[in-house]
Amino acid sequence: MDYRKLLNDRQYEAVTTSSPYVRIIAGAGSGKTRVLTYRIAYLIGDMHVAPQKILAITFTNKVAKEMKERAAQLVPEASMSLRVSTFHSFCARFLREEITPALGYPAQFTIFDEDDQEALIKSIAVEMGYKKSDEIVKLSISYIGTNKTYGRYPEDINIVKPNFPQEKECLNFFTVYEEKLHSMYAIDFDDLLLKTIRILTEFPDIRAKWQKRIDHVLIDEFQDTNDVQYRLLKLLLKPAATLYVVGDPDQTIYTWRGANQNIILDMDKNYPIETIILDRNYRSTQMILNTANKLIDHNRQRVKKDLYTENAGGSEVVTHRALRADDEAEWVVREIQRLRYNKKFKYSDVAILYRASYLTLAFENAFNRYRIPYKVFGGVRFYQRTEIKDVIAYFHLLSNIKDDVSFERIINIPRRGIGEKTVEILKSEAHSANLSLYEYLREVENHSTEMKTKCVVALTDMISKIDKCREKLTSDLEAFSEVLKQFIIDLGYFDYLADDEDKGDFRIDNVNALFDDILSYIKDNPQSGFEEYLQNVALTSAQDDLNDGEYVSLMTVHTAKGLEFANVFVVGLNEGVFPSERTLSENAFLGLEEERRLCYVALTRAKEKLYLSCNGEYSYVIQSRKVPSRFFKEAGIDFDRGQQMRYGPQETPTSRAPTMANAMANNGILDWAPGDQISHKVFGPGTVVSVIDNTIIDVDFPSVGRKKLMSSHPAITRVEKNTGGMS
Repeated sequence: MDYRKLLNDRQYEAVTTSSPYVRIIAGAGSGKTRVLTYRIAYLIGDMHVAPQKILAITFTNKVAKEMKERAAQLVPEASMSLRVSTFHSFCARFLREEITPALGYPAQFTIFDEDDQEALIKSIAVEMGYKKSDEIVKLSISYIGTNKTYGRYPEDINIVKPNFPQEKECLNFFTVYEEKLHSMYAIDFDDLLLKTIRILTEFPDIRAKWQKRIDHVLIDEFQDTNDVQYRLLKLLLKPAATLYVVGDPDQTIYTWRGANQNIILDMDKNYPIETIILDRNYRSTQMILNTANKLIDHNRQRVKKDLYTENAGGSEVVTHRALRADDEAEWVVREIQRLRYNKKFKYSDVAILYRASYLTLAFENAFNRYRIPYKVFGGVRFYQRTEIKDVIAYFHLLSNIKDDVSFERIINIPRRGIGEKTVEILKSEAHSANLSLYEYLREVENHSTEMKTKCVVALTDMISKIDKCREKLTSDLEAFSEVLKQFIIDLGYFDYLADDEDKGDFRIDNVNALFDDILSYIKDNPQSGFEEYLQNVALTSAQDDLNDGEYVSLMTVHTAKGLEFANVFVVGLNEGVFPSERTLSENAFLGLEEERRLCYVALTRAKEKLYLSCNGEYSYVIQSRKVPSRFFKEAGIDFDRGQQMRYGPQETPTSRAPTMANAMANNGILDWAPGDQISHKVFGPGTVVSVIDNTIIDVDFPSVGRKKLMSSHPAITRVEKNTGGMS
């Protein structure tokens, strides 16, 4: 393979390097997936590395599948034995092999997703005398998630002085939660990593076996690695193994869920690392890149680079400042209509990106009015829809009869006349017998039960159908897709859905789509079985739901990570929204750097045209009138130059909604300074604490506390000018 012809100079260097420890700083659109797949091909084809000796890790199943397919095209002989997966998928495979001898779990353990976790914690709350809606439930969910993200179990936590008033209660929830998980042979997403780490740490022979299997580790999106994943990586690496990481510190946007940017930044302190920077962009125009480069250059924690493209020029970045959210949405609609004058236009080439999901309403309403097809991502994902969760719960019981959470979900679905009282009796009797709900019902005739006979008959009938289906799956005589579909039919679930006059057909279509998905999985993975399919479903991420379609895509910037569109609208670029006021309040410096990286990711999703907009409507979310984000100025965009004045073919300035500047009267004050004494028509007297970009003043009012106000607002008058600085 002639890599010189296939790659640019930096890419060629990255693919063919002989260094054992390599850090690739890959800018947005610089071809990092290409480099990774060619690196795999180079190792196999030129360095004669056995494919099974390579472990490649990425962060979504979708990207893992694409990378494996690309690598297989380059080196077809490696397609069956090459391992490309997410951290969680790798750990799930590891645990299926090692968890039984090491920890005594069955290999058919259940993986709990976030909904399953919440259901279990609510059940624990009821047992403890709380209501499912009590605040302690949310606190406990957050507490458990945060501690597990940092690798802590209940026994690792010693509360001397509580960090918050309810911490001891939350720790109690955590303890019971872990006991329940163990009794049901279930593990959650965090456990996949933590139990793998535990086994590798406590069982040197198992660690040696897996280290012997792996000679080369390649990791994509390394900037999003957290401390737990890094611990796992170090346990898998033997001294002779090579480590090849690819990432971009400028795109670290998941610190809120544990990503540690310092891991990639400090690689040179921990390894004799070779660093190669990929800064040639193949996605965006130079105009777009100039804007993104100017913005991210304000960050301090980064590896310095400026993206460039040999495809110079391109359209100017278009900006707009609207009076209200509805006006902003109308402007987006008009710009999309303008794009439609191009005969090659497709709605699928357009994405609307935003910092917070609550911003979508105005745009959804506008698209509905103008009959523009759209789809919101980050809403209810396919695998999270009620009917799909029901069917998957039945599937979990086929795999693991100790899964009480799944059992409780479907105990009366379809309706069997089972009420809450019966459920409580069943749980109490099963607990006393030290059995799962399923196990207890399977042998209920051996126990004295207080459940009504009709309830027992209905439930044992369900148990019988599940057992028969399990036998068919074990015999492996039919495609498991057909076995599963007949099972759901026999349960009466399709008839149950059909009774829903409003959404029955839609929900039936969803369940049928699930069986299409199972069939597709079998075709793509002929060697895999039912257990692997369930694992695949459990590990599916939000981005994996994306597919081709003729519609405008609406999504958060986090969801858009790794994607690209010809035309991108970044909307709601207002202070307090983007950057997020909540993020800044938690950590002013680090929070702002993360928000800036997030905006950088948004800008670099655009290939041909980039649109940036904001509005000046009062927001109950940030409790103030919205002003333009500081990111406009940092990206080199100055509204004073009239850059937002873009009109359609039939429009004139007077036909449009007025902008904030001409819609509001002006108090005429241009020289605000900290310490100025002001009077506000509503809030009364106050003191200016700080001035932000001459656009916002942060004022401390004795009556209402701190408020950020537009500096030109007519409700403000200056009582006294401060000439001596803040006292």
